[in-house]
Amino acid sequence: MKSWPVCLSLISTIAFAVFANAHEAGEFLIRVGATSVNPDADSSPVALNGTVLSLGGANTTLDVDKNTQLGLNFAYMLSDNWAVELLAATPFEHTANGKGELAGLDIVDTKQLPPTLSLLWYPSTAGNFKPYLGPGLNYTIFFDEDITGPAAATLATLGLIGGSASLDASFGLSVQAGFDLHLNDTWFVNASVRWINIESDASLKFAGGARLTSDVEINPLVWTISLGRSF
Repeated sequence: MKSWPVCLSLISTIAFAVFANAHEAGEFLIRVGATSVNPDADSSPVALNGTVLSLGGANTTLDVDKNTQLGLNFAYMLSDNWAVELLAATPFEHTANGKGELAGLDIVDTKQLPPTLSLLWYPSTAGNFKPYLGPGLNYTIFFDEDITGPAAATLATLGLIGGSASLDASFGLSVQAGFDLHLNDTWFVNASVRWINIESDASLKFAGGARLTSDVEINPLVWTISLGRSF
């Protein structure tokens, strides 16, 4: 029985040595899990041909709902403390809905991809808990934009017929904080949160040349929980 403390001490020493050497220079990291985009959206008032659209004496602005997709994350350790990381995902699906006079009306459905390249700093820590933080650059592209059926019917009452929607791509900064919790020298679980600056010019074009426009600030918090492996 007196040998148990010695054995436990030896096991903990070996485990500490393995975990302390995790994420070394030259390693590739792959993470797969759930990524949720949670917009903190605001917009300029919707304008018709450059003039703010006022319905019932109130302006209409836009909000954007949240969405969760499969998140993919690839990182390369430049050193024991620095890494470059690329965030990818399956396409996120969002709906822009009205606030103000058109509150609750779903106006545009769209998909987006937000690849984000980050430079991450891992402070030197003992044990299997490895926090990190760092800035990044984001490029978000929108596609498959469609005016919803209820919005088309509502806009038709204003004489706006045969519309199509578009959202401009966005380029902005991001900042991220997260951690890897090592299960062994190869596998780990990860959690992170990042803020991304996403802004887009939204426009709806109709027959006869009429246009509805709004500058939309999406600026989401992006949460990720994933399982990772190092190579």
